[in-house]
Amino acid sequence: GFKKLPSGAVLLRASRILKDKNKLDKLTHKASAQMDALTVAAQSLRDDIAALLGMLKGWARGEYRDVPWKSMLTITGAVIYFVNPMDAVPDFLPVMGLMDDATVIGFVVAAFKDDIEKYKSHNVKPDTLRII
Repeated sequence: GFKKLPSGAVLLRASRILKDKNKLDKLTHKASAQMDALTVAAQSLRDDIAALLGMLKGWARGEYRDVPWKSMLTITGAVIYFVNPMDAVPDFLPVMGLMDDATVIGFVVAAFKDDIEKYKSHNVKPDTLRII
């Protein structure tokens, strides 16, 4: 199974955030800023996070709801994990701090690949995947 998927406590927090547009906006803005700080070497991770944030923004605006609640809940949990500097491996540790974040994002992207691809094909503007 996916041992690195967000925990129950994170999913509970994710549920609260998904139900509050302001909290979801705050989370996506924080994650966007953190994503922009990633190096070019982490381009694949940046692209994955951009897609997840695009889904969350579309959900918050009510523009894209064609995705199961479980998917949105887990995606939100992964983004919470990504922005939390004191997760399983603190982000201040060089390389390793990013590796655990990349692992969680990678597992979520793999687990919900069909939902993410469906979202990407739904978007007519490619630039909507980049959150600036």
